[in-house]
Amino acid sequence: MKYLALFIIGLCLIGCEYFALSFAPDKKPSINNSELTKQAHKVFWETLHSGEYENISKPMKLLKASYLQNPNDAKVAAHIGFLHAWKLSERHRLGKISPQITDNAVLARKYFGEAVKLDPNDARYLGFHSSMLMTEGQIHNDDYLTRKGYFQGLDSIESWPQFNLFTIGYTLSGKDHTDPKFSEALEMQWNNIESCIDSKIDRDNPKISAYLYLENFEKRDSHKRACWNSWIAPFNFQGFFMNFGDMLVKDGNPKIAKIIYSIAKEHSDFEKWPFKDILVKRINNIQHNVENFRQNIFTQENFNDNAIMLKTSFSCMACHQKKLSKITDHK
Repeated sequence: MKYLALFIIGLCLIGCEYFALSFAPDKKPSINNSELTKQAHKVFWETLHSGEYENISKPMKLLKASYLQNPNDAKVAAHIGFLHAWKLSERHRLGKISPQITDNAVLARKYFGEAVKLDPNDARYLGFHSSMLMTEGQIHNDDYLTRKGYFQGLDSIESWPQFNLFTIGYTLSGKDHTDPKFSEALEMQWNNIESCIDSKIDRDNPKISAYLYLENFEKRDSHKRACWNSWIAPFNFQGFFMNFGDMLVKDGNPKIAKIIYSIAKEHSDFEKWPFKDILVKRINNIQHNVENFRQNIFTQENFNDNAIMLKTSFSCMACHQKKLSKITDHK
């Protein structure tokens, strides 16, 4: 009887825990309109668009103060997540990289996860969260996290293909060129273009110039934001085609890569792009870069920007930076 009573008590305790957790209320979204939050977002965009990686702590401090003021604002959580992702992604800007830099993957995943909970209908948050799950899984050699991020990423693509085909494919572009996931990432980029222009293209001769007029007539927000340049990503178009060209070079297809690179030059904003000289250099070194882009970069000592875009010091700024400064001269 004694053991039976203990067993029953144990079941009750387990039951209490189960029901307490199962019926815990969800976080309720609440927009923070405080002056602190407005200033935090303002400094966030100023820092991002100027490429001031070394000043990430300024918007980070303001945004986290805003988050503590109201932890139910999805945009605040997402902007914190993006800053942590940027801190990790462009780590090669640092003079010396601390092993603690990888903590940013955990924090980015956490805050993007909060954004997803608070605004599950914004597929950008789901895509970014998926990307950071895969990144964290790779860092910790955790197949569960990697697979969860990948399959969740597929869901994000279904929700907003024009945005997340790039987001998920970009993350997978770091895979070895022999990995099937890298081939899948390449396919995502082709599909992204076709989704944006609503037409199939000849992959042996991908001429996009005939479709550039669409930018001026596009009315769909999903396409305007993800397919063309915008206030948020002033050089989204150029960054996309630089990365896609890099991936094709890495795949051993420099002939098609050259065509893809050249598409970035056909856009009217090309001459204003801070990274135009890097693209030209990539075209000139295209054959040599096949092996360069297949190398893995582990240390600061052997780093240079002659790598696939994901692994450069402008992996975020290629799309988001408005102009070069003395601090962010990547030439």
